Amino acid sequence: MLTDSGFYYDNELDKPLDLLINHLKVMLQKTFAEATVLFVPTASMQNELKAKEIIKRLKNELLSMGFLSDNITIYDIDDSLTISDAMEFDVIYLTGGNTPYLAKRVKEAGFDKIIEEMIYANKVYIGMSAGSALLANHFNVDEFNDPQFCGLGILKAYFSAHCDDNTPIRTDLPLSHIALRENQAIKLSWNEYELIDGNLQYQ
Repeated sequence: MLTDSGFYYDNELDKPLDLLINHLKVMLQKTFAEATVLFVPTASMQNELKAKEIIKRLKNELLSMGFLSDNITIYDIDDSLTISDAMEFDVIYLTGGNTPYLAKRVKEAGFDKIIEEMIYANKVYIGMSAGSALLANHFNVDEFNDPQFCGLGILKAYFSAHCDDNTPIRTDLPLSHIALRENQAIKLSWNEYELIDGNLQYQ
């Protein structure tokens, strides 16, 4: 589940994006209270204040959805987590922040292999902003030949986050271009992806 900006409209906990949350429930196949989450805020860790803000906000979102605090493990990417450790979790959640920095950390630590193993073992991947962009082939459509803007290629597309109605959809690229807007998400499965528009709920 690749979100643009999380699971709540305008970041307000009294405005859940039910369309996104209900799709996540179906993907998880267990209650949120039963699920264990590997929560990875690495994309924001260059800025301590921003990291604290993102961790607090998105953890509060998870708690409001019904996940339990004791089942959420915060992990800043290093080499301390093995694949077998990671497989103990039901969900891996990569937050927003600096996407090139996140991609660099993920690849240098070999964490891309853990992400892939978890996805192929039917663990649920949640992304928010940078965490979503990481799964695409490329996350900068203007500099797509620059390797620092290469993602993991699990989502076979070029990806732009935080777009608006005036953002052009590029048609000159080798793969599709996804321009995700606030409160939208991509539900990614083995051979297809589906756009979920949480904005419809509040129109």
